[in-house]
Amino acid sequence: MFKKILVPSDLSEQSLAAVQAAVELARTLKSELFLLNVRPEFMRKEEMEMLRVSTQKFLKDEKEIAVTAKSTLEDLLRRAGGSDLPHKVLLREGDHRDEILATAKEFACDLIILTTTGRSHLMEHLHGSDSEQLVRETRIPILVIPVSKQAK
Repeated sequence: MFKKILVPSDLSEQSLAAVQAAVELARTLKSELFLLNVRPEFMRKEEMEMLRVSTQKFLKDEKEIAVTAKSTLEDLLRRAGGSDLPHKVLLREGDHRDEILATAKEFACDLIILTTTGRSHLMEHLHGSDSEQLVRETRIPILVIPVSKQAK
């Protein structure tokens, strides 16, 4: 049970709590970790050219962002004491809920661990939090680690 654990992260300090919980569980259950960061999709190359955006500079900037994201995920894992565990660092672009679900399916993950943000935006009240929406959209168990507002 729980041999492949997906940990979506927004690269924030709050997401360390989810990584720590995942490391503890993975160590106990001898699981593999999948650390995921999802960035919103920006523009296709054709759209940039139409708007006369420098695609070379954009691609260079995107590469730097990806390198930083990967490094941050590795740092979160190191700080949680899990660098020695089997793991993959994954970077995706698109809608974060869609990408979390697609990645969980792609790697046959059987648990998703994430943190709450403590936010209380109007849109969350109208549409539900990201965590709630993920729970409604998947049959994969989700462990939600609450993060207090003081931890921010």
